[in-house]
Amino acid sequence: MKALLTVLLFSCAFNLFALQPKEEEGKIISYKLFRSYDKKAIGELWKEKKIPKFIAPVKYGVDIYEVVYMAPWVDGTMIKASGLYFVPKAKPGEKLPVAVYHHGTQLERQRESFDRSGQQGIAFGLAADGFITLMPDYYGIGEGEKMHLYQHAWSEAMSTIYMLFAVDQLNDELNISRTPDIYLTGYSQGGHATMAAHKYLQEMNDPDYQVVASAPMSGAYDMSGVQAKVMFEPYPQPFYLPYILVSYQEAYNMWDGDIYEVFREPYDTIIPAFMDGNAKAGAFNKVLPEVPAEVLKPEFLDAFKNDPDFVLAKKIENNNLYQWVPEAPTLLCYCEGDEQVTYKNSEVAYDWMKQNGAPDVRKKNISNYFGHTQCALFSVMEMKFFFNNIRTGRLHKTSGPLLKRKLVGIYKRKKEKEAIEKRREQLRQTELRAEAQQ
Repeated sequence: MKALLTVLLFSCAFNLFALQPKEEEGKIISYKLFRSYDKKAIGELWKEKKIPKFIAPVKYGVDIYEVVYMAPWVDGTMIKASGLYFVPKAKPGEKLPVAVYHHGTQLERQRESFDRSGQQGIAFGLAADGFITLMPDYYGIGEGEKMHLYQHAWSEAMSTIYMLFAVDQLNDELNISRTPDIYLTGYSQGGHATMAAHKYLQEMNDPDYQVVASAPMSGAYDMSGVQAKVMFEPYPQPFYLPYILVSYQEAYNMWDGDIYEVFREPYDTIIPAFMDGNAKAGAFNKVLPEVPAEVLKPEFLDAFKNDPDFVLAKKIENNNLYQWVPEAPTLLCYCEGDEQVTYKNSEVAYDWMKQNGAPDVRKKNISNYFGHTQCALFSVMEMKFFFNNIRTGRLHKTSGPLLKRKLVGIYKRKKEKEAIEKRREQLRQTELRAEAQQ
């Protein structure tokens, strides 16, 4: 369900054109003020959206910019990329830390509407609480050029790193001050992107861009292992598999000819229409089999399952993001009830990192009952508590103050009860349909 561009293949290219990009001219192409809110307006918006201030304090008004910048494509040429930049209305000279929020899976090229995007709301909330916050679109989304490379570690990291460089130019122009501290987070594909950005920034080791905390949430870090297994059973998001395959071909040029030849009929002619950047994920899922692997030709599927040297298997393995050692405090959030990104990704990552000397990696099972969507809200709350503790010097704490924890716990238990009842009803309906078919 994700990934691309091998770290090993591009380590040389990375050293050549990404270690010193701050000296390049023209990194930022354009920017425009997208929205502007004072503290009062944010408070009213929070009230309208029923966002509790104890989770998302409003300490600053926020200016939101759309930024278009240059970043490297897989062949080393420079392309346009874009993102949103959420800037707290700080006092002149006041230095604030930087946060990066990496969004989840998006099939459409067009950026989500701000008024309807919960993920942009997360970035907005971080800014209102005093984090200068970036939200990269990733390549091929928003104003970006080329195709979006789905779950492609290298391009995910580059979209973040080059946006950091670009907004520093903007900071000089707008008289915005920041500390070198970088906080990284994201959910689903954003969890994978968070891991990628953390790994590359750590390797870059630039004193101006120091990761001080990272909170990847519900990401597929073991793509070739525990996550690959879900492709061979009924799965709620079957479009992930063709999305990855087409993205891999774009980045790696793995096969001569048409990538759609690996899909069996009728999917070889159905899938291309959904890869133009305009399709809806829900509509795509409806035309695919419930078991994702069934879109593939038998010979291709057999090679993937049984040949360890098969090119696709190698590329997926190269884009796993758990076999490295984060130096900054890292919190892995997940839910054991997640039906899309198995929680075992986080357990595999945690175990490998701990066994190989990570000084401060933590894991948090948010709930045994929440599915992928429900898990997001409470993961974000846990991430926020974690960041605040790191920011205030309480390094060894994860959860927030006692009263806040109790309030979150009450709300979570209510939502877990609803999730359990919903699951029971789904099972009951499944049993009724099975009886009707007999």
